Amino acid sequence: MTTTPSTYAAYRTTTITTADPVTLTTMLFDGALKAMRRARMRFEEGKRKEFLDELERASLIVGELLATLDFERGGDLAKNLSAIYAYCLRRLTEATLGELDKLAEAEKHVGRIAEAWKQAVALYRAGQAEGNRAA
Repeated sequence: MTTTPSTYAAYRTTTITTADPVTLTTMLFDGALKAMRRARMRFEEGKRKEFLDELERASLIVGELLATLDFERGGDLAKNLSAIYAYCLRRLTEATLGELDKLAEAEKHVGRIAEAWKQAVALYRAGQAEGNRAA
């Protein structure tokens, strides 16, 4: 069976539209980090347009992470994440001038938040599974 680009696009669209918010957030983190890694590779390859495209993709995803914060329920955590995401967006903008240290800084911050998110999700799901076994 051959997978065509349109088949893959349809699968990806279905995956995104049917995913729960926790999975979507994980996908956003993964997408942002992937775009940042690819931006670095494109810069090192001397592919300026592709470098800028990947930085834009990363910026859009970090912007989406920022937009999904719930300040009413998230309290100080949401405020702190908002400040970090805004900082990362500034660093990604500065990286467009070829300053890879700015890209590395944004990647480090997003990576740490992504790792914390994944650990929190794993603990939450383990607790749910434990609760289901006890019931």
